[in-house]
Amino acid sequence: MNWRIGQLQSQHEACLAIVQDIEARSAHIADRPAAVEITLMLARLTGILRIHLALEDEILYPALRNASDPEVARTAERYWQEMGGLADAFLDFVDRWKRADALLAHQDAFRAESAHVFAALADRIEREHGDIYPMAERLRAARAA
Repeated sequence: MNWRIGQLQSQHEACLAIVQDIEARSAHIADRPAAVEITLMLARLTGILRIHLALEDEILYPALRNASDPEVARTAERYWQEMGGLADAFLDFVDRWKRADALLAHQDAFRAESAHVFAALADRIEREHGDIYPMAERLRAARAA
């Protein structure tokens, strides 16, 4: 089975690059065009994450959650459950900050909330790269053998 691990990893890299750009640009949002640029980056990040989550939800996690190895199944179930909360928190964050006027008026609040949300996203990415993707590759290799 092809779980597109390389594609998922590339999406993670793209997300982290956008996050870095947002963080750098939000250090001081000088004017409306700068705020609009951040909202566009948030939209781009959201689009990548929606595609990424669809791949994981439809292909990767169902296979891992149904694995014959109980440890793999338990770990995948735990990660899958956790992701729902993170996805909801991220979408709520984007909904609050999708307007340039909100960014301009409440820059400190945006920076504080984005730091929290982006740290949770980075942690999740690190954990998937360290746990889920290697586990998926081992399972795929075992099935191919």
